[in-house]
Amino acid sequence: MKKKILSFLLSITIIISLLLPFNAYSLSNLETTTGNVPGVDFTTSLAQYSEFSRKITDGAFYIPGLVNTVSYDKEYKCYASVPTMVPQAMCTVDQFTLITAYDSDENARSVIYVLDNNKNLVKTLILPDSYHVGGITYDLANRVILIAKATRSAVGVISVDSFYRYLSFNSPFIRVNYSVSESVSDVKISSASGVTYRNGRIYLTSFNSSGSSSAYCYIPTYDSANKTYSLKYQYKFYLPAYTQGITISNYKEKTRLFVSVSYGRSESKSIYCSYLYTYTFDEQTGNKTFDNILACPPMLQQTYCLGGKLYCLFESAADIYRSVNKNPVDVVVPLKLSQLCDEKRGSSVNISVSDVNDGKNVKIATNISGAKIYYSSGMPYIGGKSVKNAYSYKFSYTKTASGMVYAVAVLDGRIVASDAVYVTVGKASAPSKPKITAKSSNAVNLKWNKASNASGYYIYRSTSKNGKYTKIATVSSSKNTFKDKSVKSNKTYYYKVKAYRKGYKNSDFSTYVSVKTKKS
Repeated sequence: MKKKILSFLLSITIIISLLLPFNAYSLSNLETTTGNVPGVDFTTSLAQYSEFSRKITDGAFYIPGLVNTVSYDKEYKCYASVPTMVPQAMCTVDQFTLITAYDSDENARSVIYVLDNNKNLVKTLILPDSYHVGGITYDLANRVILIAKATRSAVGVISVDSFYRYLSFNSPFIRVNYSVSESVSDVKISSASGVTYRNGRIYLTSFNSSGSSSAYCYIPTYDSANKTYSLKYQYKFYLPAYTQGITISNYKEKTRLFVSVSYGRSESKSIYCSYLYTYTFDEQTGNKTFDNILACPPMLQQTYCLGGKLYCLFESAADIYRSVNKNPVDVVVPLKLSQLCDEKRGSSVNISVSDVNDGKNVKIATNISGAKIYYSSGMPYIGGKSVKNAYSYKFSYTKTASGMVYAVAVLDGRIVASDAVYVTVGKASAPSKPKITAKSSNAVNLKWNKASNASGYYIYRSTSKNGKYTKIATVSSSKNTFKDKSVKSNKTYYYKVKAYRKGYKNSDFSTYVSVKTKKS
């Protein structure tokens, strides 16, 4: 009987400790604010980005806590209204939407905003972490909420039973603890910034500014009795640099991978803007195929899919970024999946590719008056070494190697629209070593075996084996012979042949053949 009483009293003590502050600080004036941020007009901000705005659909809602968030202040050891919270990621749990946020000053603990089906704030959950909490997802199979922590390899885990218990408390905010131990895995990553769940798999992503970001796939196991959550490594795949997070969803019987990419606080400083990459994705292997890219307003963080929409969360309206960002967004913005997945070419920036001899002709154009086009084989941005050149309205060049082509339209220092394609450039087959079929004092006859699918041949000549070879003729694919009438008597010449094919890079040279013309 005494044990039951002690257990009951202990439970009451835990609940009270969660509800009450650590000292006698008054809670009456504490609140997590909702609604728009004073001085921020998201409609004006979004209108600056033509292709992004065109894909917006109904269902936008305000991000809570941008003006003030109830959290626990480590320095003063009390609950306080914190004006410096930065939103990071979203997910849904049943009818609720959850948004994580961390304190940019690192004085207060990170939080989860809980919004109901009407997107009204119903609870602020105060987490035990005071560092940069990042991604959040819901493991539907094991009914646990996972939180990626940017300075740890593991994820924090809250059972859904605990989550609903926290929601049942009367206080509008509540201090929570992770109800199970941090995850363990046979393969860990140094810094997990994002996490997402899909079809019984957990994907952790890492942010990398110096090269490709990475994503790791795991199969989770939750032992509710022992309160342990383990992850069994499956595979790894690579993502663009500066990846913030990923979302995986089905659309038209294909699995789609959406990657939010962002770095930098101000477009005016000629650094990165934000992009949303779309891929088709193989969940069994992690193989992905590039599909499309969308230029977004600055500081896109993470996304989630629901009801044919992709919801985009921005951190640009947070206190630390408002003064340096020209176009802050204080709402979660829904985009139509149909336009993200079905529309291959942008209407404001367009890259078209056609076959030419020696590669692909790449034409880049924009219909935005006054805009300049920046094109690159790496991630597109204003300034930096990756940008090859800038041209007004249109540009065309020949690409002779396989790889990405990115292009952005820049207007008033803003990346307002983008396009990207993967261009495949093969190499034509080389012809055989030419043979000398006849020679005289003033002519040399050559013959070679045709190369497969060649569009034609270039004939090269030199007066020394290792000297410079000069192109002296072009012949069509219907011919495999050439008569050189420009030679001199009693002189040695060296010949090579190269094949060309439309849409392909020119072939390698054939092996050379030498010949000495007859004396006159």
